[in-house]
Amino acid sequence: MGSGGAFVPNASVHAELDYALPRDPVKFRSLVEEWFVDAVRNLGGDDLAPLADDLDLSGRGAVLRKSGVPYGRPGELWGSLWTTRVSRGRRTRSGKAWSPKAWAFFLQELETEPLGVSVGLARLGADGYPGGPWLRIAAERDFEAPDWVRLMVHRSAEEFFAPERSVEIQRRWTDFLHRRLEAQEQPCLFGCLTDDIETTTYRTALEASLGLFPDETLPEHDTVLRGYSWITVCSPGVAHRLGGADALRASGAFTDVTGLADGGLLLRATDDMRTYTADRIAEVFQQVRAVLPPGKPVGGLSETVPRLVFLER
Repeated sequence: MGSGGAFVPNASVHAELDYALPRDPVKFRSLVEEWFVDAVRNLGGDDLAPLADDLDLSGRGAVLRKSGVPYGRPGELWGSLWTTRVSRGRRTRSGKAWSPKAWAFFLQELETEPLGVSVGLARLGADGYPGGPWLRIAAERDFEAPDWVRLMVHRSAEEFFAPERSVEIQRRWTDFLHRRLEAQEQPCLFGCLTDDIETTTYRTALEASLGLFPDETLPEHDTVLRGYSWITVCSPGVAHRLGGADALRASGAFTDVTGLADGGLLLRATDDMRTYTADRIAEVFQQVRAVLPPGKPVGGLSETVPRLVFLER
């Protein structure tokens, strides 16, 4: 079965909410912009706060297109903004260094509904290149499934699991998810707050174990969960299949079951992620197994400790 008795923190944490692509470009911009602005202001911490620091890297974007050229001085705050577009069936990606002007333009351009946008923030290491701590905020539409948009925040985990600050930082992230869910009129199709996402593709640990990709699981959002984790957000259809909030509260597998205005549910397994260990993972699995993709998750080589129940081969 999944992780061992003691909690072993992974190197990064990941928050995500998935939505159907709004038909109105203005609504698309609002959805994505609010996610980015909230994350930049509240999840970077004191080390990664470009708005508070009035970060302006104007004229330094050329380093993004060159290799072997340090980005700046060690310890300096660095930020970049990236946009991915599709033209004539080809994807192109362009980046700019952070500046107030570039940030404003980046948000304005969301109305063109690009395939993907992201912001990267980091402190420069001793070699002058982005190191830790770091933060990545993204809105991505899969090339094979462009009718859905995944809103994501991915951050190095040193602050999240720091003993003296972990409770406060975890609360900051859970508050962020609640705010973003409450702000939207359209239903959330899936969401999570976890530390075992696959860091190269942003597949859930379950998808990676089953050999699935989001373009295969997103279209099934109304009946199937893409994964389960410390915090899992269920679509209205999945919530119905699970028996609703009262049944899940009565199961004892969750410390919090929050009903959402859209009919979905936010399921929180434990008060503290550091107590989300094998026994509770197994309890959560038992409650959601009926709505998971078919297949038997199996262990394998991974850069993270996956918080899953593994079935025998």
